[in-house]
Amino acid sequence: MANGEEIPIVWTRNQRTGEYRFPKTHVDGVVGLDEYVENTVKDNVKFNDTGWIKYDVPSPVEKDTLFKSTGENGFNCGYRIINILGVETFYIRFNLRNIEENTNIQIPSGLIKHSQSFTLRSSGSRAPVKVAIRPEGSIKLYPVRSDKDWTSNDYVYQEVSFLNN
Repeated sequence: MANGEEIPIVWTRNQRTGEYRFPKTHVDGVVGLDEYVENTVKDNVKFNDTGWIKYDVPSPVEKDTLFKSTGENGFNCGYRIINILGVETFYIRFNLRNIEENTNIQIPSGLIKHSQSFTLRSSGSRAPVKVAIRPEGSIKLYPVRSDKDWTSNDYVYQEVSFLNN
């Protein structure tokens, strides 16, 4: 396998049931198969992941404060882009409180290809918050106007993902 020889994989078919199966084989027939498959996948599957990248928020908005007690495992604000075989998915996490009308968060320009809009879960007594992300990197938060008097205890907490092709 290391020298480039191909490994024939044999299937047999049960004539009674029509099911396909791999016949029993000797251990020498599969030694190194895992390494061969791993190298083949590594060489032929295009995969890229930026990992989680933190973003800053303007004052008086506070970030990364929610669900941080022992056992809650709350996530921090951040975004990441994962590309598998040319299919790009954009992920963004919101862990914010003390937001205001038209809060503007900035991420680098060009990360997303098309404008996106969605709503975020908010604290129990509040309506969902509308969000708009634009290709130039602006993220605007719009609490429902009739939902007045947000306090520092009110929050948005959610992870959102969308295709980015």
